[in-house]
Amino acid sequence: MKRSVILYIKDMTDMRLRSIEKKDIDDLRIWKNENKSRFFYKQEITPDEQSKWYQGYMHREKDYIFIVEIKVGDTWEKIGCLGFRVVEGNIDLYNIIRGRRTEDRSSMREAMHILLAYISARYSYPIKCDVLVDNPAVEWYNKCGFSIKECRGDYYIMVFEKDMVTLPDVDEEEI
Repeated sequence: MKRSVILYIKDMTDMRLRSIEKKDIDDLRIWKNENKSRFFYKQEITPDEQSKWYQGYMHREKDYIFIVEIKVGDTWEKIGCLGFRVVEGNIDLYNIIRGRRTEDRSSMREAMHILLAYISARYSYPIKCDVLVDNPAVEWYNKCGFSIKECRGDYYIMVFEKDMVTLPDVDEEEI
């Protein structure tokens, strides 16, 4: 069974990353469909397909997706998601989606830094992501500490350069 956790920075009480739950899969599907031009899989995802994906995801032990939440008043609101999986001696980031824009445009970057700190504390593998060449988020990945390692036709392999950013100290609690 997958462990469910919340990741956060001790001094930052208005943002957290929470392991996805079944209740999140429709948001993930909607966000992915709204942004499908920026991903390798460009087909519309149906609720049935998303449900089957989630069932498979729950059985993949080295595959993790977090909902990015910000605190608004007394409630936590979902603004996006970030995922990673351990594949062949690498950490592969995927399903990096801004679900909705916030007034604070840096919030997804802060969320990425929480995830990178969490990964870096647990794994010694290189951290990478594949990003389509025409994806405007390439610049955003640069701001998060990634650089282009290689171009493979229509996508870049981007790697995280730990010395480019200062990562926060991240805490976790089981839920």
